[in-house]
Amino acid sequence: MKAFQFKQFSVEQKQSPAKITTDATVFASSLQIPPHAKRVLEVGTGTGVLTLMIAQRYPNIQLEALEINPVAYNEAFQNFKISPWNSRLKAILADFNQFDSSNKYDLIFSNPPFFQNNLQSEINHGKNTAYHTNALSFESLVKGIDLNLAETGQAHIMLPPYEMSLFEKEMNALGFQCLKSIELRHQPKSKIIRLFNVFEREVKLRAKDKIEIYVRDENHDFHPSYIKLMKDYLTIF
Repeated sequence: MKAFQFKQFSVEQKQSPAKITTDATVFASSLQIPPHAKRVLEVGTGTGVLTLMIAQRYPNIQLEALEINPVAYNEAFQNFKISPWNSRLKAILADFNQFDSSNKYDLIFSNPPFFQNNLQSEINHGKNTAYHTNALSFESLVKGIDLNLAETGQAHIMLPPYEMSLFEKEMNALGFQCLKSIELRHQPKSKIIRLFNVFEREVKLRAKDKIEIYVRDENHDFHPSYIKLMKDYLTIF
């Protein structure tokens, strides 16, 4: 498998169990870093592609990317090393269940595993870890966010709608509220395939902001909302 070539960087993904996907890249391209944020953590970086995408857009932040799988960690480490932003990127081999940073993060983001009771591979344990909640349950992810996020920090999470409803209940239990929800659909009239939700602590209850993004239009051409987000990354634009 050849490296995936973006406009300003490339990503090797031969070894990592989790490959580059459209929904994840839209998540990264739509993620907005608050002006005050200086330290950002990704939980479950895989190839490191999402951290690289954010590094391209935000030149003044330090990004750390945590990965439990040694093979994926090594690939992310190499992808960071050859990128234009290597001085601001750090790959960390660690289990988020046991991760406790002395310096809290201004923003934590994650495209976490979400399959809970699905059939798993008997031979590809790395893929099981990447896609199933074996190693990181929603409860553990929420506790880790609460432990490692600065008091005024934000958490950005990508999940399918049903799984997001479960995750949001866990966040609410620890005092987090959803500020914004981005709905990703393949086409304007199709079902929601992913939600990108933004959480903060102790926010006054109000209606969450909702935004919609479509990958394709009714003619199966790329939708303007997708092109706007991806034109600085993908070589096809």
